[in-house]
Amino acid sequence: MKIQELRKLLSASDKERLEKAFAECYKQLRKGQKEEIDPVIVDILEGRAIDKKKTESTVSFEELEQQIEGFIENAYAQNYFAPNRVIAKSQRPKWRFMVKNYIKELERVPFESEYYPRAVKLLSDIYHLICAACNYYLFSTEDPFRSIGWEQSNLFELLVKMTFASGYTRVNIAQLLLDATGGGLSRESLHIEQELVLLGGLKTSDVKLMAIEEAKKLIEGKTEKLMEKGMHSNQKYYLEEAVNELCGMVLLISIRLGEPEEGINYYFKYTRMLNREITLYCALDLINIIENDDLWIKVYEYGVKKRIKPRDCLKDRYEILKKEKESKI
Repeated sequence: MKIQELRKLLSASDKERLEKAFAECYKQLRKGQKEEIDPVIVDILEGRAIDKKKTESTVSFEELEQQIEGFIENAYAQNYFAPNRVIAKSQRPKWRFMVKNYIKELERVPFESEYYPRAVKLLSDIYHLICAACNYYLFSTEDPFRSIGWEQSNLFELLVKMTFASGYTRVNIAQLLLDATGGGLSRESLHIEQELVLLGGLKTSDVKLMAIEEAKKLIEGKTEKLMEKGMHSNQKYYLEEAVNELCGMVLLISIRLGEPEEGINYYFKYTRMLNREITLYCALDLINIIENDDLWIKVYEYGVKKRIKPRDCLKDRYEILKKEKESKI
């Protein structure tokens, strides 16, 4: 209901109904909210002037933090999905509105605030939760990102922006690399979308070099795990996928640095594809996404020199691009 509609209803109601409606609304407030709004209510009812800035209802950060942490704990416990006595059945579908509000409140925390680092951490925790809900039933939905009204890449972009606002560190770059290349996916998203968002957030050459170094450390760690015996097939699959995505980030960042050769060599050496032709296909697909036809031709020819036999669709595209390039000469 809009405020104009509410005022119209209020003007047409008698005193008894107004008191009843006000009391019911007041009951819906949490204890902390009541304590915050009480002085304002008293001032209005006693006819005292109010400072508009002081009347703006903002939940204290500590209370917001407790709410979010409690919500996340209950979500992972499936209390918003499975029958339980913690979250009432009627309240479970409201999780999406809670998340929307949490994100909005965290986004409003100013960079200068002492709470800003904690706000970034909470946003990261929410993002991880929604990603997890894409893989496991934590809520009654097939696509939790759509349910909260956010495209995955857009929410990740907000996380990248808020994270880097306080500076670039190896820790936060490494974490964002993991977030971009792994985790659950919305039905409408691919890892490359988050990877391109992160790539855009790496503003300087120094930061890009730092990201390459951190990506290589992560690849090394995951490759070592792959060497361990007794690994389950699912675990091996996800580790190999993570290595491949991280290698893709190394390639993309190297291209943005203007040093594609190093990235290409690294990609072909460390990816865990089924065979070299698939490696070539995936490398060319990445290059195609960033629309660099000259580099696409160069990598195709690199693969051929390595005695890789490209599939027909790659051969056809190569011929088209070569003809286009020759016509421009």
